[in-house]
Amino acid sequence: PLRGIDGYSRLLLEDYANRLDDDGLRFLQTIRQAATHMGTLIDDLLTYSRLERRQTTRVPVDLTSLVNTLVEQVQGGQDGHKADIRLELECTTLMTDPDALSMILRNLLGNALKFSATVPAPEIVVRTERRNGNSLLSVRDNGIGFDMRYHDRIFEIFQRLHRAEEYPGTGVGLAIVRKAVQRLDGRVWAESAPGAGATFFVELPQ
Repeated sequence: PLRGIDGYSRLLLEDYANRLDDDGLRFLQTIRQAATHMGTLIDDLLTYSRLERRQTTRVPVDLTSLVNTLVEQVQGGQDGHKADIRLELECTTLMTDPDALSMILRNLLGNALKFSATVPAPEIVVRTERRNGNSLLSVRDNGIGFDMRYHDRIFEIFQRLHRAEEYPGTGVGLAIVRKAVQRLDGRVWAESAPGAGATFFVELPQ
């Protein structure tokens, strides 16, 4: 049904746009935007639900290659928004599940780009280090940040601190991050302050 809504509204815009007034065109654009958002939301919910059932593996993952690939993907999906992204990797290889780690990093990098889009010189730093026998991965940005009173809330599904009109999203990304980290027997947390950027930490056993 969603594909039908999207497809027929697109045909209306392509074949009948000259018969519609400005309000009619605006209504159709709103329908298409809502259908696209719902499609993304369904995909995110399916990803979230499948995390419980999927089997995890532990293989060497080249972190440099993975991050560079994900950076290209997420920057391409941010309407041309670019940031200075630096890698500070004490350990360049992690023994973990590559698919779960990709989900974690894709969402953290996407959020970092999105919430730093309004600052003059957006910067993102991806770091790894060894700590107490575990691998500690962090993604830091210099974006809008958030109040730590809402720390636990941001990892809950559908919980958003900002309006979708200001910062688009489904409210599922960080819930996926937490679920994926839990499946890897790790933990995730964040440190932030309003206007001072945010750093998300992922600690994984090695």
